[in-house]
Formats: sequence, structure tokens, C-alpha cells
Amino acid sequence: MEISFNEILLLEEGFKYFNIDFLTDTIEKFTEFINELLLWNRKTNLIGTNDPSEIVTKHILDSLSIYPLLGKKNLSILDIGSGAGFPGLPLAIIWKGYEVTAVERRSKRAGFLRNVSNMLELKNFKVVEKDIRDLDKSLKYDIITARAFGDLSLIYELSKNYLKERAMIIAFKGRISELQKEVERLREKIKDKDRVGVHIEEVKIPNLDEEERHLVVIETV
Repeated sequence: MEISFNEILLLEEGFKYFNIDFLTDTIEKFTEFINELLLWNRKTNLIGTNDPSEIVTKHILDSLSIYPLLGKKNLSILDIGSGAGFPGLPLAIIWKGYEVTAVERRSKRAGFLRNVSNMLELKNFKVVEKDIRDLDKSLKYDIITARAFGDLSLIYELSKNYLKERAMIIAFKGRISELQKEVERLREKIKDKDRVGVHIEEVKIPNLDEEERHLVVIETV
């Protein structure tokens, strides 16, 4: 199964909703990305679906839901536990000003990410095949993203030393009922001297009305 005109329409609708430029070159890159993901997924099981429409809505547009928070700025982004490249790859595709570093410790997934980056000639996307715990502690980023990574307290603990001043950790989460306890545990964990604010952003993903999606923003102040 390959991407069809229906998926192009889903992308276009999502781009309009998030106010992202709908450019021919960008759509071509997403088409290549999805087709390559489908090819690898048959052998490597990178994600839990082979449906191109689900890949667009549940993975690509979900990843791009943070664009309104980021805007069209030059930002350094660290994507931890990048997996099949979400959200790092879609962000690198839509805006060259995002310098994305994808950290992925599993070799097959890191290999996929390198392959796609080379295939799409993404000069603003770099793959680091390491555990986040082994990353150079001197590196600092404007934005750290974590999608399907784990508990908020763990995300914060592993990420906080890589933040610049006035930077953000953005964690992708689902239902608010399941999220509130995580946020409470995180707030208990954060020390006053850390000078960190935490808030929840509800996001809507076009054509994904049945699923609650939230972003937890951990921001240095």
C-alpha cells in the first residue's frame, strides 16, 4: 500500500489547520517519507500501522501539532527516543530553520532515520545513535521533544540538563484523565530552584476527533 491522493488531502487539511505552508516540495518529501516508512515497516515494525491515512493523522499531523507553539523561527530541537522519526522528521521537513537532532538508541530505527534523512536530503536533521543518558552534557537546545517516551518525571529528569535558558520540553500525551496524575508527580519532583513552569495544552488533530491529544509544556523561566 502506498500513499494516495486521499493522504495528500489529509495533509493539506492539516497544514491549513496548523497554518503551515503547503508547498509542492514539502508534500513530495512527505510522500517519499511515508512510502519508505511503509517499506521498512513490513520488515522492522517501526510503527503499529501500515495504513497511510493513519500515518498521516496519528503520526505526522500529531507531530506537527506543536508547530503553533514553535512558529517559523530558527530553533535547535532535540527529539529523544525518536523511533520512526516522530515528531523530529516532520518538523525538519516543514521548516529548514529547525535544526533537529534525533536521539535513538536502537540500531534498526537509527538506520531508518539516517536512510530517510539522506534520501530526502535533510541537511537540518541529524541522527545520534545513543541512549539519551550518554549524550554529551555540554549540548544545549531550545526545544526538547518526547513522543511515546514515558512518564513526564522521567522525561524531565533525562532532558533538563540539555535545555538552554528560556527553553521548553514538549511531551506528547493523550487523555487528560490519565495525564493529571503524571503532571502532579512531575510538579512534586521539580524543585523551586529549577525555576520551571508546567502547563497543559489541548490540541486538536484534523480527522482524529475520537482521540484526546494534549501537549505538556515544561518551560524554563
